[in-house]
Amino acid sequence: MAICMKKQLSILLAIMFGCAQGYAQSNAAEKDTTLKDIGVAVSPSHINFNLKPGETKSVEVKVTNETRITRSFNVSLKDYDVNQAGKTLFMEAGSSKYGMTNWLNASPSFFELKPGQVQKVIVTLSVPDSGFSNRAAWAIMLIEERKQRENLDENGDDKKISLGVIPSFGFGVYIYQNPPSVANNKVEIQNFALQKNTTVRNLELTLKNMGDGIASCIAYVELTHLNSGKQQKLMVKRFTILPGYSRNYLFTLPEKLEKGKYSAVGVLDYGSKELVEAAELEFTVNE
Repeated sequence: MAICMKKQLSILLAIMFGCAQGYAQSNAAEKDTTLKDIGVAVSPSHINFNLKPGETKSVEVKVTNETRITRSFNVSLKDYDVNQAGKTLFMEAGSSKYGMTNWLNASPSFFELKPGQVQKVIVTLSVPDSGFSNRAAWAIMLIEERKQRENLDENGDDKKISLGVIPSFGFGVYIYQNPPSVANNKVEIQNFALQKNTTVRNLELTLKNMGDGIASCIAYVELTHLNSGKQQKLMVKRFTILPGYSRNYLFTLPEKLEKGKYSAVGVLDYGSKELVEAAELEFTVNE
């Protein structure tokens, strides 16, 4: 598909992790064959606080073991940063002005779950009563499977060392704090462009949170064939964007597009009652 692009960017008006990845290991001695081996679930994957300085609130996170073996988990809290692609980068506690691990407590910090059991983890945020606390802040709670390390050499030959990987999995629950005083959640579209030098054709939307609060956003692309008037919507994306941060989001074009001129409008809704933000570009499909 050859594409010629005529770009026309106009700001008319226009979001990290629950993340989960798992691996299940069999253990015949512990298996409960009456259960379906579905996996481990954590809910919710995001927690949103809106506390004033000096206030405290607790929220429950549920961990459900829908596997056939007993599993053990460690719970920890981390400050983090994100890059423009949205990748999470862990940080030392106290090293970020937006970090809040020192305000948080998670209990229990270790637990075992038998097949079919549910464990509640209580996350408590206590915002210090100071002017410095009157700001947006965030952290992540890690719930990670704990595995016992086996002997390196089961044959007792101390001249041979066998190395291996112990399969495990973990979950990240993202925790956000927006005090009521934070109202400037202005998110802008900084660029809207067609990526031409890739096998898969993408529209790239670059956003920046110009405000001082954490913004929850929805973005999508409206694609219109200018000759026929035929319209289609590319995938809706829901995300959180932190204050002062930029993020890139890709929208993949369909593999087969009818020849002709197209208008693409990237639309961003960040929760404003009056405004949405949009950017437009035009391109041509020649073959």
